[in-house]
Amino acid sequence: MNVNNPIAVLLASLSASSTTVATAFYQGRVYKTDENGREIERLRHLRLLSPDIRDAYQLRGSFRAFLNSALNTERLFSMGADIGGQFQQLSKLVDEHSIAFQEGRDSDCERYEVEVRETIGSISDSIEDELIMLQAQASTRFAAVSTIAEKRRQNEHYLKRTQRIVDILENLHFSDLGEQLEGHEDLHLSFRSLLTDRLPAFRQSFLSIMEVLQKYLYEFRQVEQRAKLVRLFDLLFTRNPSWTPRQWDEVADPAEWLRCSASIKMHAHPDIDASGTDEYFADIAKTIPDSISFKIKSTRVRGYVEDDPGNEDIEMPTSPLRLAIGAFYTEASQSEGVSACAWWLANPSLIAGIPEDIWLLRVLAEDDNKGGDGRWLLEMKSAPHPEFSGNLLIHDAIVKKSPKAVVHA
Repeated sequence: MNVNNPIAVLLASLSASSTTVATAFYQGRVYKTDENGREIERLRHLRLLSPDIRDAYQLRGSFRAFLNSALNTERLFSMGADIGGQFQQLSKLVDEHSIAFQEGRDSDCERYEVEVRETIGSISDSIEDELIMLQAQASTRFAAVSTIAEKRRQNEHYLKRTQRIVDILENLHFSDLGEQLEGHEDLHLSFRSLLTDRLPAFRQSFLSIMEVLQKYLYEFRQVEQRAKLVRLFDLLFTRNPSWTPRQWDEVADPAEWLRCSASIKMHAHPDIDASGTDEYFADIAKTIPDSISFKIKSTRVRGYVEDDPGNEDIEMPTSPLRLAIGAFYTEASQSEGVSACAWWLANPSLIAGIPEDIWLLRVLAEDDNKGGDGRWLLEMKSAPHPEFSGNLLIHDAIVKKSPKAVVHA
């Protein structure tokens, strides 16, 4: 590897100045002394430090943001990345790449391709960082601050920021950036794998965080109201150290809540373990009348079966469909033929809500059961199915007594 590589030189300088960078990060500024003077000048030359007041220096905003993101430092009001601005930059780079491609400027196309690819990666990383930061804030319930008012203000801030990110993701979903990159395979693959395919998961994660933040905001408001009451109660004890609440029966005119409150329901039960209650329970038992239905369980003698008159045969009630079939065939035996559909319309009380198609199938099934003895004839009104050959559409069935059965009778 080349020792003059700028990346290697930058990382080596940071490693040599790690103590100064850490002091400026955790204390907010670092003062120049004889020991760290060369390190401060080296960091200023690398544009990592900027002057502060009173001969002090502080980390540049971009470098501090990088350290916060890398260390996942909990900030009170995290600024986050400008995702909307990054999308505008990506759209502009895609347009410039198309113009350079149409004009045949190959070197500019390669440069724009590199910047488009880096911008797509930056947007994906920024969304992931925002998601991690919001999840940390929501899981800790804004533990960096102590008062309810501060928690509520932070909650509202991050709730608005989450809503803006959701709106940006929805706008990206309906944008035409993917269609503009379809002519370049590598850029289109990067855009699809890093952003488009992950948009539903990103959007669902942000929406779930919004639900949690909205729930917390409601809880914080409830806690704030209860905290006011607790503070007022504490103030009462502070101003009146010897104050004690009076008994409610000592007041000549009770409070309104005592008049409106429901009475306490008392429930009594005997103590069966107490001594001296045997005679009391015996007297109660003597007052219980004898029950005729009460039967003492006895042991059956081996080889002998007792006839229990209580075990009676229970007849199951006849189903309405069977009763209707019986009435239908009774009427068919007294006439020259009965239509199943006409009988279904004329006897709604016997049908008991049975659909017409079920009734027609039941008549056909009953004909299969009774058709073997030759006493009944069934005439079907059907038509061939328009689509399935060999199938019939049955519209009605007419049942009548067989003439042979009448002569035989």
